[in-house]
Order: sequence, then structure tokens, then C-alpha cells
Amino acid sequence: MSPFLGNLSFLRSLYLQENRFQGKIPLELSRLFKLQLLNFSSNSLQGEIPTNLSNSLCIIFLPTNDLVGKIPASFGSLSKLIDLRLFSNNLIGGIPPFLGNLSLLQKVDLARNSFTGTIPYSIGRLGNLKAFGIGVNKLSGTVPPPLYNISTLTQLIIGYNQLTGSLPQDIGLTLPNLRVITAGGNQFWGPLPVSFCNASRMELLSVSRSNLSGPVPFDLGRTMKNLRMLHLSINNLGSGDASDLRFIDSLTNCSKLEILATVENGFGGVLPTSIANLSSHLNTLSIGLNELVGNIPVGISKFVNLTGLGLELNYFSGVIPFEIGKLRNLKILTFGANKLSGPIPDSIGNLTQIYALDLSDNNFSGTIPSSIENILGLQSLYLSNNFLTGPIPKTVGLFSTLTFMDLAHNAFIDVLPLEIGKLNNLQELDVSENKLSGHIPSTLGNCLKLEHLFLEGNTFQGSIPPSFSSLKGIESLDLSRNNLSGQIPENLAALVLLKNLNLSFNNLVGEVPRQEYGIGGRTSTEGDVYSYGILLLEMVTGKRPIDELFAIKQSLHEFCKVALPERVMEIVDSRMLLEEPTEAENDAQKERARRDKIRECSVSLVRIGIACSTESPNERMSIKDVIIGLMKIKEVFLGVGIHGRRQMRM
Repeated sequence: MSPFLGNLSFLRSLYLQENRFQGKIPLELSRLFKLQLLNFSSNSLQGEIPTNLSNSLCIIFLPTNDLVGKIPASFGSLSKLIDLRLFSNNLIGGIPPFLGNLSLLQKVDLARNSFTGTIPYSIGRLGNLKAFGIGVNKLSGTVPPPLYNISTLTQLIIGYNQLTGSLPQDIGLTLPNLRVITAGGNQFWGPLPVSFCNASRMELLSVSRSNLSGPVPFDLGRTMKNLRMLHLSINNLGSGDASDLRFIDSLTNCSKLEILATVENGFGGVLPTSIANLSSHLNTLSIGLNELVGNIPVGISKFVNLTGLGLELNYFSGVIPFEIGKLRNLKILTFGANKLSGPIPDSIGNLTQIYALDLSDNNFSGTIPSSIENILGLQSLYLSNNFLTGPIPKTVGLFSTLTFMDLAHNAFIDVLPLEIGKLNNLQELDVSENKLSGHIPSTLGNCLKLEHLFLEGNTFQGSIPPSFSSLKGIESLDLSRNNLSGQIPENLAALVLLKNLNLSFNNLVGEVPRQEYGIGGRTSTEGDVYSYGILLLEMVTGKRPIDELFAIKQSLHEFCKVALPERVMEIVDSRMLLEEPTEAENDAQKERARRDKIRECSVSLVRIGIACSTESPNERMSIKDVIIGLMKIKEVFLGVGIHGRRQMRM
């Protein structure tokens, strides 16, 4: 930016926003004594804000740059300043108390910086203030009470700091002109103020992540005819009671409502039928992670403008309404982790704009509807942990944009289609724990972006495809518990990013390839085996080698060795034994068998730990034998119904 701008001595307004200016703001601008408006928004300006800018300035717009440093002390003399916007920079320090002396200020936006300290009490003196934005900083302390009494305020943006205290119960009365309030992402506490029911001009109300508790006022939306967004997510609102969502009745008055988000609270009961009477402008309905029961209301199908619908992690039951196919603008649909049943409706194929579909962890049955082939832009497909049957459709090869596909823990049969190799963007494929058979398609070697591949728990046969050597980005590969045979390919050693490889419980022959670089860029050594043995004993016993118990006489190794085998359960950390018996294991005979199996596994783990941590390297267990031993323990462990389900990857 040319320093010769400072020679334009009669300049009153300077607009250079939305360009690609770099470097520092010229110090020569301080010579522009008549400058009233300065707008450098949305550039790439660096350095500090110049001091001694014109005292005639009424408007300073410097947002969305890379400015650093503090707000200049010279700003305290800008008595004519009306509008100050410095958001989205890298400014530091505190908010200067002198801002409270600039009596003409109407708008202050300092959001998205790194300001620290507290909100100056003096801000409450700005009687003409209309908008105050300090969101996404590192401010702490409480909000000065006078700030809540500036009746001219229309926008109060204080979210995502480290503020404490509670929202005043009369805020809806003391700030009658309030249109926007974002207070989420702080450490507030207490109830949602009942007086918000009087905030008739409210357009955006956001208190997500605020530790608020108690009920939502039942007539919250009674006067909010202009409300567009209501964010209540991630609080402690509701009590699991049937009347928790009564406030939705009042939201039918909000004819402009576009977003309703109540995720991760304690709301209980059923979705009220009045939800079908919400605004036809609704584009996001997000009510997951609550305690809701009952059926999915058919009336939701009227929201033809919905782009996001999330009901995940509740207790919804019944079927997905066939009418769901009317929501042709949906892009995200998450019904995962409920108790939904029946078939996946064929009408799901009408939702051609969806890119994320999650129906996992339910009780769906039947086959994948053929109409799903219409959703060509699909990026994430999660159908795991259901009772789906039939073959995986060959049309899956049409999903060229697919990056995640999880079909695990179902009852899919037949072969894994060759067309799977057409998924050039696939990063994760999980078809484990099904009834798939035949050969593993060599075309999987075409999925060059694959990072995680889980095929375990099926009946695949034949050899491991040589084409797997093309999967240079693979990190996890699990082919265990199949009927694979033949030689373990040596070229697997070329997969230098591979961290987890499981080939156990097959009929494979040969050595597991040693990777030249392996995890952490090194190969296994005897020292690693020793460290692993000590780590295993630490895990089983909950004790560390440096504990006071081992300071005088014996080591952790010796402590465990003398307990073998009769006293092993005395040294096992109780946190290892938290698994409760399942309903099928409640009778005494089965419970005794279960405990015997757990004891057997514990003894075996301690034996491996001791064998790895002997003093002489020549007597230590080889890493190959360690792996074989652990696989045997796993087989026994799973044999008594102690199951661990892979964490959902979404």
C-alpha cells in the first residue's frame, strides 16, 4: 500500500476493502487530518495498527486482516468515533477501558482475536451502543452488569470466551431492542432467562455450550415472530420429563425460523406433534443426543427446505416414515444410535443431494434399497450394527465421491463386489462381522486413498490379493477370522504407513513381513520387547516400576512372577474387571465359567509380561510369539461374550 496516500491531505474517505494488499498500513496516513472513514477490510495487512490517526475519524474498518499488537492508546482521543471494527485479526492485550469514554460509539466489534483480561466496566457507560462484539477471544471474568442495561443494544456477541456468572433473569426486559445474542462457549451457569419470552425483536438466540440448566421457558417463542435461529445445544437443559419440549409449541409463532438446534441436553418425552407446524423455512433440525422416545413424526416431511436433519443418539423407535423422501434438499441425515426398525424405505433414494447418511446402531432389517444408487454425491455412508441382509449392491461402484463406508456388524452375504474398486476417493471401508464369502476383490488395490480396511469376521477365502501392495497410504488392515490361505505376501512390507496389521485366525503360511520403517520409523528390538513386557505388567496390575512398593526388595517383574498362577487375581487392577455379565450369563453356572475364563486370560497376560521382561535378552519372548499368545488370549476372551465394539468413526 503506497505511503504516498499520506499526501492526499483533503481526503475524507478511503475505501480499499476486499483487495490483496499486504505489508503494513503506511504510517503516513497519520497526516490525513480530515480523514473520517477508513476501510481496509478483508485484505492481508500485517503489522500493528498505526498510532496518531486522524481525530476526525468516525468509522474505522480493519477486520479480516493479519494485524498484530494492541489497540493503540491514541484511539482514546478519537472522540468522534462511531463505528470500530477490528474483528478477525491477531490482536492481543486487553480491551482498553478508554473505549467507555468515546460517548458517540454505536458499534464495537473486536471478535476473533486474542484479547485477554476482563470486559471493562466502563463499556456500560456507552449509552448509544447498538452492537458489541467480543466473541471468540480469551476474555475472562463476569460481564459488567451495566452492559445489560444499555437499552439501545441490538447485538450482543460475547460467545466463546472464558466468561463466568449467569445471564440476568431480566435481560429480555432491560434489552428490549435485542435482535442477536450469542453467549455460548463460556462458563455460564443457571437457567435460561424467562424474560427472553419478552424479546419480541429477537432474530438469533445462541447459548450453546454454556452449562445452562433447568427447563426452557414453555412460551419462549411467544413474541419472537422474527426469530431465525435458536441454538440451545450442549447444555444441561431439560430433565428427561415428558414436558421438556413443550416450548416447541410456542415456536410455531416464529414464522421465519430456519435453524433449531437442541443437541446434547437432557430433553425427554416424545417430539410434540406441533413440530410439524414450525416454519416452512426450516433448513436445520438438530435434536440428537437427548432422551427422546416415540416415533419419528410423519409431519417432518413438510419441511421441504431442510438441508440437515439429526435425530441421532436418542431412543426413537418404529420405522423411518416413507414420506422422508419428500425432503429432497437434505444434505445430512443422521438417525444413528436409536431403536429404529423395519426396512430402510425405498424413498431414501429420492434424497439425491445427501452427502452424509448415518443409519447405524439401530435394528433395521431387509436389504439396502436399490434406489440408493440415485445418491451419487454420497461421501459418508454408515449402516453398521443393524440386521441388514442380502448382497452388497454392485451399484456401490457409482459412489465415486464416497470417502467413508461402514457396513460392519450386519448379515450381508455373497461376495464383496468387484465394483468396489471404482471408489477412487475411499479412505475407510469396514465390512467386518458379516457373512461375506468368496475372494477378496483384487480391485481394492485401485482404492489408492484407502487408510483403513476392515474385512475381519467373514468367510473370505483364497489368497491376499497382491494388489494390496498398491495401498501406499494404508494404516490399518484387518483380515482376521476368515478362511484365507496361501502365502503372506512379502510386498506388504512396502506399506510403510501401516500401523495395525491383523492376519490372525486364517490358514495363511509364511512370515509376517518385517517393515523397514514400521511404527515410529524403526524396527522391533529386544529392548522394545522388554519395554512392552513392563508396560503390559503395568497395565494388568495398575502399578508402576517406580512405585514405593518396589523401592527396596523386589521389582515389578518379580512381584508378578511370585503371584503366578494362584494369586494372579489378587494383583490384577480392579479397573480391568469392570465388565458386567450379560443377561445370558446371569445363572450361577455360566457366571462361574465366565470368571474362570477371565482368570485364564489374566494369568496368560501376566505370563507374557514376565516372559518379555526377563533380565537376560536371550531368555525373552520373541515378538512373533507375543503376537501369537495375544491372539490366543483374544480368542478365549471373545469366547465368553466380553465384546468390544469398534468406536464409531464419523
